[in-house]
Amino acid sequence: MKLKHGMFSIVLVMLVLMITAAHAAGPGALKVGYRNWSGDDCRAFIRNSDIYCKTDDCKALIRNSDIYCTTDDCKAMIRNSDIYCKTDDCKALIRRSDIYCKTDDCKAYIRGSDIYCKTATCKALLRNSDIYCK
Repeated sequence: MKLKHGMFSIVLVMLVLMITAAHAAGPGALKVGYRNWSGDDCRAFIRNSDIYCKTDDCKALIRNSDIYCTTDDCKAMIRNSDIYCKTDDCKALIRRSDIYCKTDDCKAYIRGSDIYCKTATCKALLRNSDIYCK
């Protein structure tokens, strides 16, 4: 009986840790890579806290609620539908295809490699380090 109870406790702890880790991860580079962000918005994404956000799109993406979006690209990202996209980078990120990319940052996000980044924000998001947020 104790072995079953012990296993249940381990499974429960693992589940809590997985949920906590998933929540702390933030919206992710593919979801926010459609534009270049300010240093404050960049930090907000890395820290997964809208308290640092300067734009409503930033708040929308962290909260995963398009009610805060001020751009159609933001709505597209949250709804995961390129119908709302106004930019080619937005379409590329939703379709996960760098064929549509207009910027090198877009290619970096899709390829998951900061070697293609042209902006500090791109490096910050792909390296998950707010040191690069400017």
